[in-house]
Amino acid sequence: MRLPEVLGVLGALVVGAVLAAFLLTSALGEQPALPTPVPPSLPPLPTLGLNSPAPSGGASSAPLSSATPGAALVVGQTAPPLEVTLLDGSVMNTSDFSGTPMWVHFMTTWTPQTPDELAMMTDYAKLLGGEMNELTIDVGEDPATVKAFIKAQKFTLPVAVDQAGAAQAAWGAYALPVHFFIDADGIVQQIVYGGAPPDIFIQAITVVVPDFSAEAPTPKPSIPVDQPTATPASAQTASPAQ
Repeated sequence: MRLPEVLGVLGALVVGAVLAAFLLTSALGEQPALPTPVPPSLPPLPTLGLNSPAPSGGASSAPLSSATPGAALVVGQTAPPLEVTLLDGSVMNTSDFSGTPMWVHFMTTWTPQTPDELAMMTDYAKLLGGEMNELTIDVGEDPATVKAFIKAQKFTLPVAVDQAGAAQAAWGAYALPVHFFIDADGIVQQIVYGGAPPDIFIQAITVVVPDFSAEAPTPKPSIPVDQPTATPASAQTASPAQ
């Protein structure tokens, strides 16, 4: 035989042997074992130096944070301190009175509820004594107008003028008049809007001053004056006989 023919016969024999081995393995139900690839080892990831957050629990009992300027205060928030100029020219900072409850009243001279509410604050201040500080803040008016109005009302409690509206914006006091009742820790406990009945104000005060006691004022009955007194018939003297 020539060399090419020999190589062809050998190749056919090799292919036949491989085919025979494959058919035999399939008949026996065995699959040839394949090598398992080994994943390459990866270098550890670099740390970023960040602290892991603490696990979150239930609702916190801590008070809410102060409102951002322009946002209305809500019950449970810490009232931001106010530095205001009073009608007498002195400067009052509410943070100087921490540890004592405070009643802060935002108003204007033209709101119809204001005269009655100033009179009510005067009455309740006498009952409260030193248990609560009261501050009235007029919003947006000039000091001369406010001073004349307050004098006409015979109101002697501290009154400030917030002509530029800075205090109003800090507390979000846009619905006037409005009353904020702050506890000794500076937390807003009650908010009462102008025109509420007296018993609502009494309830708000007692939230921050529990021993406060007052009844809602009732109109006093009018007492007639200069009325003639009737003379009983038995006291009348008979006219002498003619």
